[in-house]
This record gives sequence, structure tokens and C-alpha cells, in this order.
Amino acid sequence: MHPRFERSLLHPRFWLTWFFLFLLRIMVWLPLPVQHAVGHILGTVFYHVNDKRRRIAAININTCFPELTEPERERLLKQHFKAYGASIFDLAVSWWASRSRLEHLTSVHGMHHYQQALDNKQNVILLTGHMLTVDLCGRFISHYRPGVSMMKPLKNPLINWLVYRGRRRGGNIMVYREQGLRPMVRYLRNDYTAYIMPDEDFGSPASVFAPFFTMQSWTVTSLSVLARLGNAVVIPVAMCSKFGGKGYDLHLQPPLDNFPGGDDVEDATKMNQALEELIRKMPEMYAWTFKLFKTRPQGEDELY
Repeated sequence: MHPRFERSLLHPRFWLTWFFLFLLRIMVWLPLPVQHAVGHILGTVFYHVNDKRRRIAAININTCFPELTEPERERLLKQHFKAYGASIFDLAVSWWASRSRLEHLTSVHGMHHYQQALDNKQNVILLTGHMLTVDLCGRFISHYRPGVSMMKPLKNPLINWLVYRGRRRGGNIMVYREQGLRPMVRYLRNDYTAYIMPDEDFGSPASVFAPFFTMQSWTVTSLSVLARLGNAVVIPVAMCSKFGGKGYDLHLQPPLDNFPGGDDVEDATKMNQALEELIRKMPEMYAWTFKLFKTRPQGEDELY
């Protein structure tokens, strides 16, 4: 259901949010390096005051990058929080910047993989993870063909309305998670590109354990189901902010080979390997503050 703008969103309890959005709307006109410089300051503040999220991110980074030295992991952790702060402005760019400005800011790598699939009249699923620029990436991809994606309703109804509205730019369609895969399949079969982020461990029973970095991750099997029902190829994609607000890099990888293959664990492993390859290109841009390995195999201790 499309979240309508209602008069209740003008209630005084939302005035502080409206004030913040007003400032964000003004700042989106500033040069991107200025926006990101402010974002890095905000991110540094988050790093120091949000003990819970800093702890979760540190556990994830230490677990996934054992090859790094302790100072290198600490540096990555701080870079992540700076990128997190800057991503507030990247989100504003996705909501309000013009198409021409976004195209000017973005360098594209591997677009021929996607374009070839479109030229061949194939149904396409773009696979991505919970990157900090996931909204911006979806907005840019819609320049080639409108997409359909899935979101979880947000607790703040004003932010939920604005995020939903922003993600529908470029002719995109949004469905809520509780609606299931059926509407995704329908749009996929009708010339919409599916854009999905199946890397969150939300405890779904429709999951299997598959390797992700150094751990066994409780991985949903929805990508295999969607690809099979939609007769679609799967192309991994992610967008990265260049350091210093110098623009964005969009990376697309070749389609997953022999996917789905019929074995849920093998399919989940292929998916996780593709996501890991993208994340290693831009490790500070991944959502390390999520409890990525919340569900553990029987007999393993909780990680968090």
C-alpha cells in the first residue's frame, strides 16, 4: 500500500524531523565535498557516542577481516562511521538531486553486463547488499529501466513516507516485505528490473547456512526462488562513495553462472561470494552495524 502523506505528519512531534529534513534539503545544493565533510564530522560523533553500534561493527569487522592488523581494522571501523555520516547526504542526493547531476557525479564500471541482458530481452535481478548508498544505486539504475524493490516499513511514519517516495523516483515500484515475493515476480515478468538486498539475517526459516567471509551466515533463499519464478539472470551491483566527496563509483559484475542451480546451499554460497567480492572493493560502505551473524549453527555461541 502506498503510504500517503497525511495531516498527522504535521503533528508537533514531527517538527524536529521536519527541521532536520529542511536543513538536509538546503544542503543538497552544496558541493558534494562540503556535504561529505559535514557527514564525516557527524559520523565521527556517531562513532564516539553510539557504543552499541560501534561494538557490533567492531565485532563484524574483526570477524570478517582476520587478515588485517588490529590498527587496520580500527581504521576501517572509523572509516565506516565517517562513510555512515556522509551517507545521510548521499540519501538526500537520491531524493532530490537531478538526473543530470547524479550522472555527472557517477563513474560506471561493468554496465555492459546489464545492458547486454536488456538487449537480449532477459528478465534481470540486480543483487546488492545493505550498502550505505543502496538508495542512490537504485535511483541511478532506474535511468536504464525502472525497477521493483522491497522494503521494511520504518518506525517513523514521516521518514517512512519520505524514503518510500524517494525510492519510487524514476518510475520505480516499491512493495513491503510482508507482501512476499508474488508482486516482485509479477513486476519482474512485466519488464521491471528487480533490485533486492537479501543479505540481512532477520531469522527467516526460509534460509540456509552458507559461508560469508569467515563465517557461516543464515542466508535467505529468496533470490533463488525469485530468479526461478521470474526466469531471470542475476547481476551483482553496488555503489561506492569516493573519498572526499569526489563522486560515486558504480560496479556491476557478470551474471551469476548457472543460477539458480537447484541446490539451496550452493545458490546461497554463490550469492554470498558475489556480495563479498563487491564488499571487498568498498569495505567501509557496508552496513557493519547490522547483526550479520545473529543466527548461529547449533552448538555455536552467540557472536554479539
